[in-house]
Amino acid sequence: MNTLQLITVLANFSAFLVYVYLIWFVLNLNQKELLNRLCALAFVPFAIWSFAFTFLHSSTSLNVAKLSMNVASIGWCSFPVFAFWFYSAFSHHEKLLKSKSFIATCLLLAAFFTYQQWNGNLIVDLLRQPYGWSSVWAISPKSIGFSTYYILFVVGCMYFALDFERRSNSVRERKQARIFYVSALVSLILGTMTDVILPMLAVGTIPPLADVFILLWAVGLVYAVKRYGFMGLTPATAAEDILSTVADSLMLIGLDGKIVLANRKVHDLLGYTEEELKGKDIVSIVSGIEMTTVVESGGVYSNETTFLTKGGEQIPVLLSGSVVKDREDEAVGVVLTALDITRRKEMEQELKASEEKYRTLVDHALAGIGIHQDNRIVFANQRMATMLGYTLEELIGLPITDLIHPEERSAVLARAQRRQLGHPEPETYEIRLLKKDGSFFYALISNGLIEYDGRVATLITISDITDTKARKELEEANRELEAFSYSVSHDLRAPLRSMDGFSQMLLEDYADKLDDQGKDYLRRIRAASQRMSQLINDLLTLSRISRADMHFEELNLTAMVEDIAAELRQSQPERDVKFIIEPNVMAYGDSHLLRIVLENLLSNAWKFTSKHKSAIIEFGVKKRDGKTVYFVRDDGAGFDMAYVDKLFVPFQRLHEEHEFEGTGIGLATVQRIVRRHGGTVWAEGEVEKGATFYFTLRERGRRLCIENLFCS
Repeated sequence: MNTLQLITVLANFSAFLVYVYLIWFVLNLNQKELLNRLCALAFVPFAIWSFAFTFLHSSTSLNVAKLSMNVASIGWCSFPVFAFWFYSAFSHHEKLLKSKSFIATCLLLAAFFTYQQWNGNLIVDLLRQPYGWSSVWAISPKSIGFSTYYILFVVGCMYFALDFERRSNSVRERKQARIFYVSALVSLILGTMTDVILPMLAVGTIPPLADVFILLWAVGLVYAVKRYGFMGLTPATAAEDILSTVADSLMLIGLDGKIVLANRKVHDLLGYTEEELKGKDIVSIVSGIEMTTVVESGGVYSNETTFLTKGGEQIPVLLSGSVVKDREDEAVGVVLTALDITRRKEMEQELKASEEKYRTLVDHALAGIGIHQDNRIVFANQRMATMLGYTLEELIGLPITDLIHPEERSAVLARAQRRQLGHPEPETYEIRLLKKDGSFFYALISNGLIEYDGRVATLITISDITDTKARKELEEANRELEAFSYSVSHDLRAPLRSMDGFSQMLLEDYADKLDDQGKDYLRRIRAASQRMSQLINDLLTLSRISRADMHFEELNLTAMVEDIAAELRQSQPERDVKFIIEPNVMAYGDSHLLRIVLENLLSNAWKFTSKHKSAIIEFGVKKRDGKTVYFVRDDGAGFDMAYVDKLFVPFQRLHEEHEFEGTGIGLATVQRIVRRHGGTVWAEGEVEKGATFYFTLRERGRRLCIENLFCS
């Protein structure tokens, strides 16, 4: 055996050993994965080919050489099929592999051409060369058919790789595809040249080394495995691209509970280096986590917990976990995502402190504060209980009749009933209240309708006015209550702005990490916080109206109405609305407050006629029982008179919000202003036939009882 022949033999045998190693290497990565098995199968023909060529080029007998070539043909006739299968799976064309007829056709083609070689129809002769043996190809339909079969399957492999590179959105996958078609193309060109084209051209000086050149493709595969995690078993390589781009704290945990991989956010949050964190037990960092629970859930795990930093600090987080499975649906790890909720916890503490602050204000108010519903006390502060001589436990649930002097009981109960039905009744008046021991005292009681546990109730404040000092206490209590309601409305806006802002940030910055249900929850939080903010703004307006100084003067209400009507037309010029405005309607009152009354009533008329193609809104004045009565009338949605008692109750609405927007504060504001002007307000209506709102104002020169407390 000469040197050249020895080199050829060693080259083929070395290639055989490399192919055997690659088969073991790929299967060892993940023998359950279809792609790994197909890759190993693609290497088998090359192993057979190179092994047979080792004997081919070392043989001295022509018969042994031909037998070796026939054995090698099992490899070079079948590798186009197995390579095509591998490229199909790699490029996600697995449907082809599910077709039994396609698989059978491929195997029959490989078997057919192998059979033709064994019958001497492809390579018809072998020639002795210094390096071993060269082949002589037949020029026949069968050899041309083999060439066609070979070209079609090889071109198919190249197409799959190029198409996969074009379709993929992953940089890592595109680089894998590029490696596979470039390395395969180079090796196949060189192999085809030495083993097919040169022999057909009767050039026998260059040894056939296609099985060796194919190693270029094998090297490309190994590089893809090492560099880009191709066909890796662990989820670490599969998640590498995600981990490098996610802004949240994200960790990959093995089934043994050890940290496999963590992104930079985790290192920054916990204070560990990458080396310190890798391999660390997750339970030493995350409080209360049970890995078995997460894995057994088989889906998404979510919980509020704390992270323990390297410095011993506890950080509150919202932890989400998801099981990572392979294509055989077996768990291989867990991905944990943590959202730092330190700011949210601080907001919750601020809100809790705010609630405690306002409860303290109520409990320590100078006036007795209570709520009665269905003629029973349902809430009372300590001051009210002390004034009446009861404990809080005794007072809650007590009928209000037990607290009213017998001589005033029937009148007070009738007044309360009429008030809840919407009839105008004094809010504040003097009353004699009974104590537990049977004695009574004079008190000034203030009544207001509110919603309590979803139903109408009456909020009462009580001040003992037995002497002058008590009257001074009443004034102080009323100012304190006004300040309290203003403070409640004002201080709650900051947490609401934070809730709205952080919810918007989650939607904008973490949309790709939230499912549709999670996004819907955040949108609901934003809508609720914005609605609450609007309610608070309306409450602030109502509070300011109650405390605003009043400046009385002669006013032209007609001019005000014409100005407001022009603004409404400008806001929706496309609407067909006719305004009928009585000329020269005069009134005596505060210009700012009465404009608010007219804006609310006209805006309501504009809003509740919006469902009609055309509408009429009328403003006028008439006499009733010797009094001047102003009115705003429309032909819009109207209302059922059975619910008229709810119209002027804060937050009470007769229509759904999706029909007509609003907060239910406007008419309560109108009533408060009208009462401050010594007048009354009421309404009449019919469903889909419109509504009319009437109000009166005090006549000029008559005494006015502001808030029904003190007369001027």
